[in-house]
Amino acid sequence: MVSLTIDGRKVAVPEKTTIMEAAASTGIEIPHLCYLKGINEINACKVCVVEIQGEEKVVTSCCTPVQEGMVVFTNSPKARAIRRTNVELILSQHDCLCATCVRSGNCSLQKLANDLGIYEIPL
Repeated sequence: MVSLTIDGRKVAVPEKTTIMEAAASTGIEIPHLCYLKGINEINACKVCVVEIQGEEKVVTSCCTPVQEGMVVFTNSPKARAIRRTNVELILSQHDCLCATCVRSGNCSLQKLANDLGIYEIPL
């Protein structure tokens, strides 16, 4: 088992567990758009970024395995700012025809944009 801390919570998970899986095991949800375990693990959307204490760069939680003693911040100002930028980039290439979309308001991208305070489509 690997012991780490996520948002102040102590977690023990098997080796090779991703940060996202470890967080989910304690009820911590890390926003993501492209990750479906065993189906679509492509690390493409970059929305699931988290900050690791002592590391300069953020990492994607869907593909980064846990390490012993790791301290993870899922919603730090740095991770949140990068997550917001990544969602804005996705939206800039998105049709954004929400009123006529078949998802009819049941959209992960729309919910995530609202959660991040993105109310206008970036240029």
